[in-house]
Amino acid sequence: MPRKQSPAKGGKLLRTDAYERLLMAIITGEIEAGSRVDEKQLMKQFGLGQAAVRDALFRLDLEGLVERHARIGTRIAELSLRELQDVYEARLLLESYAAALAAVRGTAEDFAAIRSAFNDHPAAVERRDIQRMVEIDWAFHRALARASRNQQIEIALRRLHNNACRFWCFGLKRASTAEMHQQRQYHLDIVDAMEARDMPRIE
Repeated sequence: MPRKQSPAKGGKLLRTDAYERLLMAIITGEIEAGSRVDEKQLMKQFGLGQAAVRDALFRLDLEGLVERHARIGTRIAELSLRELQDVYEARLLLESYAAALAAVRGTAEDFAAIRSAFNDHPAAVERRDIQRMVEIDWAFHRALARASRNQQIEIALRRLHNNACRFWCFGLKRASTAEMHQQRQYHLDIVDAMEARDMPRIE
């Protein structure tokens, strides 16, 4: 059941909100991988205007989450093992580098923002609130990327993370409570290392 969103002026969501809502629906599987996209159905299902839907689909297409084909139409990209490998390898390199940059350039405020992303995580785990855990994961990784002080890395990581979230969410639904809590501790250990400036040196 989609969460209700606060309507913007004229009863329609702002375009950024529309993008985030459709992105979340794709990541959580509310909109299934491989399914055809019907703009009118999306407008009705999520309470969106046509311009907001089209703008969101355009952004999602640029990120590789939506595919548009002439004479065939628009569909949600499939989840493939090849894509999983590509995304994992790219994130391993880029996110590790971003964390190392953040360890050099990050401020106390940056580290507080990264760490605070997980404040609600224990409660979300106990509720098995998958959408909230995805939101927490978004907040953590976006704050980490910002702390790198490199806009190109931040943009690239956002795209990679959005794609990776689809695979991560698929596994999250099957993870135990203990495994979910372990993920939180793993992420907080990374923050500790960055804050202590104990990351690989950036030359």
